[in-house]
Amino acid sequence: MKTKHIAADIIIWLAAAVALFPVIFIAANSIMGQEEIISRYSPEILASNAGDFSSHNIHFVRFGLLPERATLEQYRRLLLESPGYLRMFWNSVIIVAPVLLGQCVLAPLAAYGLENIRWKYKEAIYFAYIIVMLMPTQLLLVPNFIVAGWLNIRSSYLAIILPALFHPLGVFLIRQQLKSFPKECAEAAALDGAGVFRTYRSVVRPNLNSTVSALAVLLFADNWNIVDQAVVFIDKTYRNPLSVYLGNVVSEEPGMFFAVSVFYMIPALLVFLFGQEHLTEGIALSGVKA
Repeated sequence: MKTKHIAADIIIWLAAAVALFPVIFIAANSIMGQEEIISRYSPEILASNAGDFSSHNIHFVRFGLLPERATLEQYRRLLLESPGYLRMFWNSVIIVAPVLLGQCVLAPLAAYGLENIRWKYKEAIYFAYIIVMLMPTQLLLVPNFIVAGWLNIRSSYLAIILPALFHPLGVFLIRQQLKSFPKECAEAAALDGAGVFRTYRSVVRPNLNSTVSALAVLLFADNWNIVDQAVVFIDKTYRNPLSVYLGNVVSEEPGMFFAVSVFYMIPALLVFLFGQEHLTEGIALSGVKA
């Protein structure tokens, strides 16, 4: 039995090391100077990498975890000389913040209505929600593009925000928890004279905090990393979120790619760091069956 536990621990640590290695690699390379990055990772022929060519004059990439000379040059250039990156960071915030706030308000209300409404077609509607949730984003872009044209909001952040506000994931997670919510609590509130909304606001909603917090973490990760939606709906480079422009940094500014990547990862790491307990508890609660 002890041998099995040791083997399991080894597998877990190996999996964690594999998962964390890209983060550690990017963070370590972010303290390299521009010349060293170009020398190691670009096809440019410099005096520092002239000896790294084969007989066919092919430059091989030299991966390295630690820099030869540590410097904060990348961060200085990013924060002091490249205001465009900071603008794109705030573009990402402008997209993500309304989605999180709207979902945290709308998803619990919709889930509460689907769970408590007495209508024979409600399960059909819920089934449609699940079908939409399982569809890939690329497939949904076509109807979203058509509807955005009808609403005259193409080339606007609203074309990205509005579909995300009504994404079915929140309704699905919260309704799963509501299935295990004691009906007696709502009935007792009704006997005390509380209406439907008062029961929701005072009795039901406070018990959904963990699932709503877990939903916020998942939605942040999903919307912070959007690419397809921004490529389709945003037609000006300076209005792109940082997730889109990150792919252009390698070719345009290779000397500070790693610093931009660290800058991009920090919000997601902080959200998961402070929300991991809520994420675990919320997912567990959404899987409880009555």
